Amino acid sequence: MGTKVRSSSKIRYAFDEINRLVIDAPDALRPHQVLNGSVSLDVKNRLVYRVVSDPGAESGSGPHLITLEGTWTVTPDHQLALALHETDRIAKQTVYLRGALVDAQANALVFSLQGQHGDRAPATQRLTLVGRWVADGNNRLTFLAQTADGAEDRLTLQGGWEVGPRHELVYRYQQRPARRRKPDQHTLVFQGSWDVLPTGRLAYRLEGSSDSVFAFQASLQSRSLLASEGRMAYEVGMAVRQGVRQHRRIVLFGTWKVNRDLSVEFQIPYANGRIESIQFEGSYTVNRAGRVSVALRRPQGQRLGITLTLTKPLAKDAELFLQIQQDDNEHAVMGGVRLRF
Repeated sequence: MGTKVRSSSKIRYAFDEINRLVIDAPDALRPHQVLNGSVSLDVKNRLVYRVVSDPGAESGSGPHLITLEGTWTVTPDHQLALALHETDRIAKQTVYLRGALVDAQANALVFSLQGQHGDRAPATQRLTLVGRWVADGNNRLTFLAQTADGAEDRLTLQGGWEVGPRHELVYRYQQRPARRRKPDQHTLVFQGSWDVLPTGRLAYRLEGSSDSVFAFQASLQSRSLLASEGRMAYEVGMAVRQGVRQHRRIVLFGTWKVNRDLSVEFQIPYANGRIESIQFEGSYTVNRAGRVSVALRRPQGQRLGITLTLTKPLAKDAELFLQIQQDDNEHAVMGGVRLRF
């Protein structure tokens, strides 16, 4: 049976305020080293430090790589943290990278590192974690980073989010850098489109990805909608830092349209003139006053419990291809097809 290596004799890593790698190796000839270099990620989101200046290395030995593997998280202050996997040589520990989350892409989270070249010149590096976006059980934005063993690390943004003027999903946060009074303001904009799920959830699908979807637990404010108002309003609760819970009213503005095949769509405008539609099917009824109502369901047939009332402006336009009437036996005739309700 092998002898267990004491934790005190194992290697410990850290990053200093300009993200240089610091190594403490009690049993080494040089127990404490501060190495100049650059940080990157490999295809499995492992942290790779390329040492370009090692004061103890032989002349002409060239740069070498140090790979650190662990579990990624994001701190409440929006710094990157990596809990290293313990081995016979490496102690159980967490290293922190100083910088800011600067971009959110369909399958990536981008982090900008603080640093400098030499003694004075500032420098920036960018790390791009690869994975997918989801919403957690508290409606917080969560990035699932791919790992070498096929699992996924969870990086949860612990602040609240909002909807911008062109229906884009926006996350804002502040950071207070060392030795500065005024905090830095950061904004992440997620490009995508909204969708209504049959499970009572409101979804935001990120543009350019088939597996990055925020499926939020949401409450529809009214299940009786008027087509003339052109909106759908939801309330979403989200947990934020220190156990505080926020409630946001999410209003989607758009135009209701009835198609020739009697399907219904809600057209929502986005930035740069882009328009995306949420598709519905429906069961039509006509009351004694001649008002048309549609019980909406998804194209797969799932009922939503939402009723849309077609007001006169929409009904007038729909008459170009629909003839809706009601006979004495309470049958509705639509487009020549007789339906019973």
